[in-house]
Amino acid sequence: MSTGGDPAHAGIQGDKLERILKMRSTLAEHPNDQGKGWDRVWETQQVPPWDDGGVQPALRELVEEGKFQLPKSGRALVPGCGRGYDAAFFGQLGFHTVGLDISTVGVKKASEWLASQPNPPKNVSFQEADFFTFPNPKPFDLIYDYTFHCALPPSLRKAWAVRMADLLSPGGILITLIYPIDGDRQGGPPFSVSVDGYRALLEDTFENVLLEEPTRSVEGHKGREMIAVWRRREVGSDA
Repeated sequence: MSTGGDPAHAGIQGDKLERILKMRSTLAEHPNDQGKGWDRVWETQQVPPWDDGGVQPALRELVEEGKFQLPKSGRALVPGCGRGYDAAFFGQLGFHTVGLDISTVGVKKASEWLASQPNPPKNVSFQEADFFTFPNPKPFDLIYDYTFHCALPPSLRKAWAVRMADLLSPGGILITLIYPIDGDRQGGPPFSVSVDGYRALLEDTFENVLLEEPTRSVEGHKGREMIAVWRRREVGSDA
């Protein structure tokens, strides 16, 4: 199925478009309960639209080709963790990793998926919680955001940036897979994002240390994503 040039669905085609439209319809049935809305998405779609079956190639490229030297260990957070592929990936790299999701069903799916893997990393846990309010007495050393930012209503983006800065230790690393870059396309989730939008949100509290277009992308992502690494500025040095 083609988008037919409809700007509201720019860059989204075929089965993924069908799954996205179904997801939006399901979420619209629960406007005042995000957790319940995402629960219903998991319950009504065997493969939700953000699930490409594994870690995004762009993230693998960043790590495996040594494009940025990550810390050797520490605490990592993956908000909106989905089925848990990325949380497990960072666990395998040596991070004590928390996969966070507001959906009870999503956390259950992630836990089941991890348990089904051969020799799953034991330093990975999944937590049902609200990203904006969950208690976190100890800062993280690394946070990875792929489809969490674009799932949020744009009105929450400033709060997203403030919370990211609060959760990371000084010098901590935020990796953002900036997707979907669809210009002025309206509607979501996923809502269209831009590199300039991320810069505006993060430049006061983060230094951008890497920004590039991945050479590895899943089908439909080429030309619509960039990967960026940001370092949390030291406390007192915020612009």
